[in-house]
Amino acid sequence: MQPKNDKLIKKYDLTLGTYYFFEGYFIAEIREGEVITLEKLNDLIPLVLKHYGDGKPFSYISNRVNSHSISPVDYLSCPLNGMENFNGYGVVTYSNLCEKSIQVEKHFAKKPFHQFNDLEDAINWTKKSA
Repeated sequence: MQPKNDKLIKKYDLTLGTYYFFEGYFIAEIREGEVITLEKLNDLIPLVLKHYGDGKPFSYISNRVNSHSISPVDYLSCPLNGMENFNGYGVVTYSNLCEKSIQVEKHFAKKPFHQFNDLEDAINWTKKSA
């Protein structure tokens, strides 16, 4: 997974999934069948702080190539929300079922939350929101 024109800063394979960090955004590909909880984000948050903790604006893209779930209320306590330089969530969906589930998720997000059907569109959104 490599966006056309952006240089990969660092790739991390963590328990929850694979994370790709770029200038201004990072992409998560969560493993099949995972249930995302705030506790499972403990490995990710230090990496976000490492790459964007100095105040550089960034966005999060969830590239949902695998089926997984998240408790929508966990968006309310997500540590990313406390970062002033966090611009919002982009979710790339590949099925109607996934599109329906994010309609519920977006009501719990404290930051802008956008759905896309193409990863490149999500990446372009991050550049406009920076």
